[in-house]
Amino acid sequence: MNFQVVIDSLTRILTDILNFIPNLVNGLVILLVGYLIARLVRWLLRVVLQRARIDPLIERSGVTGSLRGLGVTTPVSVILAQTVFALLLLSFLITATRLMGLEAVARLLEQLLGFLPNAIAALIVFLLGGVVAQFMGTLVTSLAAAAGLSYAPRLGRFLQYLVSVFVAILALGVLGLDTALLVTAVTILIAAFGLALALGLGLGSRTVVRHLLAGYYVRQRFPPGQVVALGETRGTIQGIGSVNTVVTTAEGAVVIPNDVILESLVHVSREG
Repeated sequence: MNFQVVIDSLTRILTDILNFIPNLVNGLVILLVGYLIARLVRWLLRVVLQRARIDPLIERSGVTGSLRGLGVTTPVSVILAQTVFALLLLSFLITATRLMGLEAVARLLEQLLGFLPNAIAALIVFLLGGVVAQFMGTLVTSLAAAAGLSYAPRLGRFLQYLVSVFVAILALGVLGLDTALLVTAVTILIAAFGLALALGLGLGSRTVVRHLLAGYYVRQRFPPGQVVALGETRGTIQGIGSVNTVVTTAEGAVVIPNDVILESLVHVSREG
């Protein structure tokens, strides 16, 4: 047995390891520094967003409540801060792997970093589209129920699913896939559905639609149990329906149209 060959192989391996150690140390140092910088930026961004009161602003717009309906409970400020943290950390990881001599890994991570903006944009389109689909489904269900249609829930769910499919196709398009034909087909379906719904319900439902839209925003602003004062009426919000809101006062229950609440000056008590 030629021991010299074995010794030469072990020597080369040991030499490669010894040569790799400085690169490994440099890469780990860069990664550690990048991690600390990314954490600092995340903290600063969260502080700035909280000082700017981004979360209450989005909460008042009704987007947060709709996102909760989709299962997204994390505040928007935290989501933005975490996204920036991940992008910064990935950038430093690319630099670290390149210093370690892992060029193939670095190129793979660069491709991932280049793909992430499209993925984030597609996710935003999907989430916001889901909010719109949920709102439209609820709106059509309430509108059809107010018009006396017995199949109102199925009609609303159908529209919600149809819009969700359209949103999913748009999200795939943001990712870079060719979805022109699918977008055209679903757009025609949604347009046909909207036309049929408008003809079915008639122009006489415009007042109901106004109340329904107002009810959506009233539910985002005033939770049940909130003490409010509207003109000479002062009481506790008992429930918010699709068309009107029930307020319990000392004299009894008062039914107020949703658009009246939305367009009037409402005093909110801290007792609620």
